[in-house]
Amino acid sequence: MAQQRPNSRMKRVKAMLEIAAGVYPERMLKLGVGLDINIHSSKEEDNIFPPLRFGVHGELMGGMKAPIEVGKRRVDVSHVNPSVIATMAYRGKGYYKEALPLRALACFPSWDRIAIVVSSDLGVRSLCEVVENKIPLKVSTRTSGIDNSTAYAITTIMSLYGLTFTKIKRWGGKVDECAHPSSPKRIESIRARTVDAVFDEGLSTKWLEAALENGYDVLHLDEDVIAGMEELGFKRSVIPKRRFPGMKEDARTVDFSGWPVITHKWLSDDMAYSLCQAIYRRRRDIPVDAPRLNVRQACRDTDAGPLGIPLHPGAQRFYEDMGFL
Repeated sequence: MAQQRPNSRMKRVKAMLEIAAGVYPERMLKLGVGLDINIHSSKEEDNIFPPLRFGVHGELMGGMKAPIEVGKRRVDVSHVNPSVIATMAYRGKGYYKEALPLRALACFPSWDRIAIVVSSDLGVRSLCEVVENKIPLKVSTRTSGIDNSTAYAITTIMSLYGLTFTKIKRWGGKVDECAHPSSPKRIESIRARTVDAVFDEGLSTKWLEAALENGYDVLHLDEDVIAGMEELGFKRSVIPKRRFPGMKEDARTVDFSGWPVITHKWLSDDMAYSLCQAIYRRRRDIPVDAPRLNVRQACRDTDAGPLGIPLHPGAQRFYEDMGFL
């Protein structure tokens, strides 16, 4: 059989992908963060050339929604954060009302934890005391909205204590929302001590160090709260004192690590294999929240990159062929 050669239409599609890949690194600060790529043919050719749809961020692919779009097969490949939202969706827990047939292609490293931080002036050792004493906290936290994975995690933790931001406001407190963990507004409020507490993740962005240097303490999550989060798919963890010397001791919390690349069970084994091969070949060009992408670790459950869901069989085969598994 004669080897099939790319036709002119295929060449033009590849040209546009190369141009997009070339321009985004140069202009990303002046462009958006939503990505929709749909490689497809005419309906008559779908059996010959099945579509391949990528989606990242945007109204449908941002935050908690992305696993649903993948699990419902409206998108084939997405890149989400953190790993636990894929785990929850796979199990049909919490935000997700049914188990979704998700599979992992890889998980890129992004070490993180949820941190509940309060001013040492308050003298509290648990959020239980905040609830019992109806303390009117002035809290800095992430932008609200149930579709925001950070906001979801924080409000779920609070709910297990019987606490809400509405109650804090009713007690005379204030909630200051930030779009990013280390927004200048937050850092200024920590240094000026105009906030009593910070509930957030993004610990590598230095806001926690700023808090520890300015008289704030990291609270432990209570055991029953951690158990409740584990029921949803979160992993118990600690914020280690060795990583943040300003802490008094390791603090019990839940994990918020990982940038998994996810797909669904219907993706062909050959395509999954090719996608993992592309990850490996372009590993030096793929930005991660770590010094570099180690593909040998990206196919395993690690502290910075928990998988949480099964590898796609095609991905499994690629990593075994490479000797990584």
